Amino acid sequence: MSAYDVYAAEYQAGRTGYSHDLYNVLVGYGLSQRQRVLDVGCGNGLAGEPLIANDFQVTGVDISEPMLAHARREFPDATWVVGRAEALPFEAGSFDAVVSAQALHHVERTQALQEMLRVLRPGGIVAIWWKHLMGDDPVKHVRDQALIDLGRAPAQAGLAGGFKEFYAAPFVDHRLRVIPWRVLVRLSKYLQYERSRSSIRALLGSQASEYFEALEARLREMFGPDDPLVPLSYLHFLYLAKAPV
Repeated sequence: MSAYDVYAAEYQAGRTGYSHDLYNVLVGYGLSQRQRVLDVGCGNGLAGEPLIANDFQVTGVDISEPMLAHARREFPDATWVVGRAEALPFEAGSFDAVVSAQALHHVERTQALQEMLRVLRPGGIVAIWWKHLMGDDPVKHVRDQALIDLGRAPAQAGLAGGFKEFYAAPFVDHRLRVIPWRVLVRLSKYLQYERSRSSIRALLGSQASEYFEALEARLREMFGPDDPLVPLSYLHFLYLAKAPV
C-alpha cells in the first residue's frame, strides 16, 4: 500500500491544477488535439483534466487504485490503468505524447524515462513538470518556519539535486521552461493539500499532526478566520523533449 492509497481523499480535496500557460506551451511545442496522451503517475487525473476537456485521448497510469478511483469518477471519458512508471503496461509506440506532473521524484527516474521513450511513437513528445512555491512566497515562509520550530529543516522540493536523468535520456530537443503562476485558494483547500503531502508525513512521522495544527494557526493569524482566500505564487519547471524519429 502506498502513501497515496491512504491519503487519496486529502489529495482529491486539496490539490490544485496547473497554469493554463503550461498547456499553451505544450501546444506550441507540437501537442495536437485528439492525440493519444499517456499521463504517468496520474493520481486523481488532475494534470490530464485540461487535455480531456479538449478532446485528447488520455490514458492515465498510477500505482494507487484509490487515486484512480477518483479519476474514473471525475473523468469517465479517459482510460485509467494501474501500473508502475518503471514498467508501463503498454505496447511500444502506443502514444503521441507522454506527460508526468509532480510524480517522477517518487520513482526510479532512469528506468521511467526509458519506459516513456519505449511507449512513444517516433517524434512523440515527452513533457514532465513540477511546481514549487516561489522562495519569497509568504505561505512558504510560514510553512518552513513551522518545520523549523519542530526542529526540522524545511522539506526539499521534488527536484532537489536537479534532473540529470532527463538530459541523459536518449530524447532529442531537450528544453526547460520556467512558468510562473499565481492562484487564490481557500484556506481549507490548502490545508488539505498539506495533509496530502507524503514528503511531510515521511519527514515528521508522529509530529505531522503537530505540524498541521501549527501551520493552520499561523495561516489563520495571517489571513483571518473562517475560510479566507490564500494567495500562492508558484513556479512550474517544465521539461520538454521528443523521441528520435
